[in-house]
Amino acid sequence: MPDAEVRRKLGERYARDGADPATTFLKVPMYRIVCIAALNAKREDAGGPWAVNLMGSRLVGEKSEAEVLLGFLKALPLDGRGVGPMLVTFGGNGFDLPLLRYRAFALGLPVPTLHGGGRRDYWHRFGQDHIDLCDVLSTFGASTKPSLAELAALASIPVKIGGIDGSQVEAYVEAGRLPEVADYCLTDVLATYSVFLRFGLVRGDLSPAHYEASMESMRATVRKHVDRRPLLEAFLT
Repeated sequence: MPDAEVRRKLGERYARDGADPATTFLKVPMYRIVCIAALNAKREDAGGPWAVNLMGSRLVGEKSEAEVLLGFLKALPLDGRGVGPMLVTFGGNGFDLPLLRYRAFALGLPVPTLHGGGRRDYWHRFGQDHIDLCDVLSTFGASTKPSLAELAALASIPVKIGGIDGSQVEAYVEAGRLPEVADYCLTDVLATYSVFLRFGLVRGDLSPAHYEASMESMRATVRKHVDRRPLLEAFLT
């Protein structure tokens, strides 16, 4: 059966009343990885500002799906004690981290980093090793969960710029427009990081001065990439 027919039948199976089967969101195990974008940041002391070390994205086509996944995990920094980084996502408990787990399972990849290998428990929903901002800010679903776009709008954080959102990614991939998908993923990462910093300010983890220094560090990194990725200029205002 052609892939397009398989996709149509899956869409019909999972579509809610009135939804378009062609764009219906499927269960997480049905998807594969085409791009991973990330930003690394650290702070020198518990109360100081965050400084961005690097940001970027990895695409299939340039690499295989297995290489994209393993490359992302290999790039996660370890401190002098061999402890991996805290992960910050928006909706990562429901999609991002399960997808990494399912794809490693499908591809037969050893990924101990995701399973305590870096002395971090990324699967503990209520811990500090992985902070899902959507979960935390909605009190783990006690209130209706916001979208990233809705939450970013409260703080005038740019998001979903360039005319693409998550519902369009599949069509962009089918059309071979992977560089645009990579740009979209990176803008989502920057928006998520901006929400994380704002949350740090609100809960008193960052002073106003350290919040602004953290934002300026992000902007300084964006300036290094904006010539090649003009879409990122929205984060410089």
